[in-house]
Amino acid sequence: MTAEPTLAAPASSVALRPNSIGVVGMIFMIVAATAPLTALATNIAVSIAYGVGIGTVGLFVVVGVLLAVFAVGYLLLARYVKSAGGQAAFVSFGLGKPAGTAVAFVATIAYNAAAAGMSAATGFYASMALAMYTGIEIPWYVFTLVALAALAALGMRGLGPAEKITIGSSLLQFVFVGILAVCVAVQNPGGWTLQPFAPEAVFSGNLALSLVFILLSFGGFETSTIYSEEARGGHRSVARATYVALALLAVVFVISTWTLVAAYDDVVGVTAADPGAIVVATASEYIGDWSGGVILLLIMISFFGAAIAFHNMAARYQFALARAHLLPKALTRTRGQHAAPYVSSLVQVGFSFLLLLPFVLMQVDVFSTLFPAISGITALSLIAMMVGASISVVVARARGKIAGGWLTARIAPLVSAVILTAIGVLIVVNYSAVTGSDSPVFWLMPLIPAVAGVYGAIRQRQLPASPGIEGYIESALEEE
Repeated sequence: MTAEPTLAAPASSVALRPNSIGVVGMIFMIVAATAPLTALATNIAVSIAYGVGIGTVGLFVVVGVLLAVFAVGYLLLARYVKSAGGQAAFVSFGLGKPAGTAVAFVATIAYNAAAAGMSAATGFYASMALAMYTGIEIPWYVFTLVALAALAALGMRGLGPAEKITIGSSLLQFVFVGILAVCVAVQNPGGWTLQPFAPEAVFSGNLALSLVFILLSFGGFETSTIYSEEARGGHRSVARATYVALALLAVVFVISTWTLVAAYDDVVGVTAADPGAIVVATASEYIGDWSGGVILLLIMISFFGAAIAFHNMAARYQFALARAHLLPKALTRTRGQHAAPYVSSLVQVGFSFLLLLPFVLMQVDVFSTLFPAISGITALSLIAMMVGASISVVVARARGKIAGGWLTARIAPLVSAVILTAIGVLIVVNYSAVTGSDSPVFWLMPLIPAVAGVYGAIRQRQLPASPGIEGYIESALEEE
C-alpha cells in the first residue's frame, strides 16, 4: 500500500467531526436531495407530457450512464481531496484556488436557494394535506416556518439525526413507488412493454426539454464528497456511496416512470391534461381514492428530506469558505461533541427566511414564481460545477498531480465535460420551458450565482494568503 502525496490541512485548521456518517447515511442523504417522489410528480410528469413522452423511461437509462461516466473521473479526485468544499475543492485542486473559490460561491448560492425552495414546498404540501383531511386552511408559510425551525434544530445536532430522517423519508418514497408498481402490474399487466426503451421513443419529441428535467431529477447525486471530512472509511466510502446512490436512483426513476407509462393507454395525453395531478390520479385509480391524501403527506415528507439535504450542503460550503477566510470566521464555529457547524446552519436558515419573505409579502403562488427561479439557478449551477470538476481531473492528470489511466483521468472526464456543456446550452436555449416563465426577471436570476462566482475568484486573488478551498485538502489516503 502506498500513500498518495497531497496537501495536508494545517494543524490549526478547524475541522468537522470525523466518522460522523457512513455509506448508508451518505446514500440516503443523496437520495433525499433528489426527492424521487417529488421528481415523479414534477420533472418526470413534464417530460412525459411535453418532452419525449414514453421515451422518458429509456432516457433515464441514458442519462444515468452519462453521470456514471462523469463519476469515474470525479471520484478519482476523491482519493486525493478530502474537504467539506466538495466539488469546489476538486476544481481548486486541478484548476487553482480562484477557480475553486468561484465554484464554491456558486454552489453556496445554489444550495441555499434549493434549501429555501424545498422548505417552501414542504409548507405548501403540509397546508394542502391539512385542508384535505380537516378542511382547515392555514397559509403555507406557517408550515414553512415550522420546517425552517426544524432545520435549525437539526443543524445543532450534526449529521446523526439528519441521517435518520433522510433515510426514513427515502424509504417511504421507495415503499410508495413499489406499491404503485405492483398494483399497476397486477391490474394492467399488458401495459408493461419494452417500447419506452426503443431508440425511436427515447430520441423523439422535445429531447432537449426531457434532458433538462431528467438531469434536474438526478441533481445532487454527486454530493457525497461534501461529507468526505465526516465520512467513515474515507474516500472509499464516498465512492461507494456515490455509485450506489446513482444506481439506486436510476432504478427508482426507471421503475416509477415505467409504472406511469404502463398505467395508461395514452399516458402522454392524460399527463398533458394536468401534469401535476398524474401521480395522485394514478394512485387513486390503482390503489384507491383514500391514497390521495397519503400521497400529499409523502410528498411533503419528501420535500422536507430534500430541504435537510440541501441545508447541510449549503452549511458545509459556507463552513469551508469561512475556514478559508473568504466568509466571516464565525461560520466555522462548531458545537459540542457533534462538532456541527451550527452557526453556518443558522445562517442558512436565515438566508432561506429572507429569500422567501418577499414571496410571502407579495402573496404570490409558490410554484408559478418561486420554483421557476430556483430551478434555473440550480440547474445551471450544477452543470457549471460538474463541468469544472471534469476539466479539473484532466488538468490535474496533465500536471502530474494525480495518477490514473487514459480512461479514468482523461477520456471519461473529457467526454462528460463536453456532453454536460451541451446540456447546459440546451438549458439556456430552452430556458422558458425549464422555468415555466417568459418573464425577464427569471432570465436574470441565473446571473446571481454567476456574479457570486466572479466575486469569489476576485476575492481569492485579493487574499493571496488565504489557503482557499484547496488549502484544506487532506492527505494520508492510501491505495488499495
